[in-house]
Amino acid sequence: MAERKDRMALLSRYDKHYLFRYETKPVYNKWAEQWAADALIDSYGIHDCYELLDYYFGSAEKPDWKYFSNFANEIDKAKRMKQQDDTERAERRKKAKEWLNG
Repeated sequence: MAERKDRMALLSRYDKHYLFRYETKPVYNKWAEQWAADALIDSYGIHDCYELLDYYFGSAEKPDWKYFSNFANEIDKAKRMKQQDDTERAERRKKAKEWLNG
């Protein structure tokens, strides 16, 4: 079980992202959703949850806490696929540049 401060910190990070994007505070029951935050922190760790949340707000059209907490596994999978794709593209660009210059 994650510490209460970590659960609330994750929810607070979500609130900050939401406020920045929509210029209004999100409407959800923070006391009930702390248990979803607890499960996420137990599964991924607090820092990976922060990274997932950053990725989610950068890629989702309409970010929502319920979706994030219920589909964190899918979001993590998409994030890893994007990172792998970015790495492979960088390698291909490097090889193409070497081929053109060589």
